[in-house]
Amino acid sequence: MKNRIRNLLKIDLVKHNLIFLFGTLAISVFNYLYYPVISRLVSVVEFGEIQASISIFMQLGILLTAFGYVVANITSNSRSERAKHDIIFLERITLMLSIGLLAVLILFGNQLRSSLQFSSALPLLLVGALVILNVPSTTRSYVLQGTKRLKEVSVSGIIFSAGKLLATVVLILLGVNVEAAISGYIIAQALTLIYLNIRSRDIFPGIGHSFKKLAKLENTTQMKKELKFGFIVIVLLAALAVLYSFDVVLARFFLTPEAAGEYSGVSSVARIIYFATASVAGVLIASVAVKDSYKRSRKVLLVSAGIVSAIGLVVLAIFTLFPTQSISILLGLSYAHVSNLLPITGLFMFVASLNNLFITFQISRRRYEAVISAVVGVAVLVTFLFFKHSGVHDLIMGYLVANVVVFVILTLQIVRRSRDE
Repeated sequence: MKNRIRNLLKIDLVKHNLIFLFGTLAISVFNYLYYPVISRLVSVVEFGEIQASISIFMQLGILLTAFGYVVANITSNSRSERAKHDIIFLERITLMLSIGLLAVLILFGNQLRSSLQFSSALPLLLVGALVILNVPSTTRSYVLQGTKRLKEVSVSGIIFSAGKLLATVVLILLGVNVEAAISGYIIAQALTLIYLNIRSRDIFPGIGHSFKKLAKLENTTQMKKELKFGFIVIVLLAALAVLYSFDVVLARFFLTPEAAGEYSGVSSVARIIYFATASVAGVLIASVAVKDSYKRSRKVLLVSAGIVSAIGLVVLAIFTLFPTQSISILLGLSYAHVSNLLPITGLFMFVASLNNLFITFQISRRRYEAVISAVVGVAVLVTFLFFKHSGVHDLIMGYLVANVVVFVILTLQIVRRSRDE
């Protein structure tokens, strides 16, 4: 038995999944201490506003995640100086786009504040600043991930998750409420960037090199290929983000501030399923290369899907059997009366977790047909909510139906590709 376990741990995919899984579990502890702690320090309405601000950051952060996926894909397929040059060039483009996002938030901040029923536009501006700060962090994090240095990636995640919790709590105790959340994120991101810059120096240039030296575009054909790939990834991740995290923003449109705050609490607990399994997709993107045979890639996908299902279904079972206890422990008794929403919200988060894995697999293989499933899923969500948006149950059902549709299409695409190849 010991020999079997020892041999299992020698398997590259299993070893990296375990490293990243334990790192992610540590990160998840701090991430989900964040919600019960913050929910007890602010009102339900303020908590809903904080959740909406964080969700907007996650939507804008799609640009960063897409950039990161491209960086990881380039790194896992090549370690040449040409590859580093391409990454630096893409980093500069991403930085300029991030500055553009901040400019848009400055111009339309008041309109967004009014539409989302925010008390101030300042959190939205802080979100824009946070996106800019995330660019160099994303570069170095995904370079490390692409070289399978997952221990360093995990440590950086722990620094960020623990730092944002501590900084936010201190700021709230000092009298800053909604703005404290994003300010805490900014402080934590700055600390994370310092760590990542130190740990990646042996394989990637430091921050000064990235921003002081102008990257010249020499191989235009290759760069156009990478930019096309990056655009496809942005579309896929944008759709994915809408299908798992934009619910708390839409709640601000369809529900009262009080009801939106209550649903945001339930959604934050259900999202444990998504983030507890996200590490598996992170290992997959570093383990699957374009040059790999489809047989090997499919094996990696099946093992990864088994891990996601095992973790996700266990957490979903807990939420289904003990919804009131789960909500009360994590958020407090003031949210217990909406605990009946947790099982179905958890179910749509579980399906979204599988969709995340399948889309990550398609990205790793550079298979662009996944865009069809993503676009159809968003179209189904928009259509459903256009006709039915009278309450929180309609919102949840719309998300569940849309995610199931995406899951079915992705599964059919992967099965068909597997049969063909």
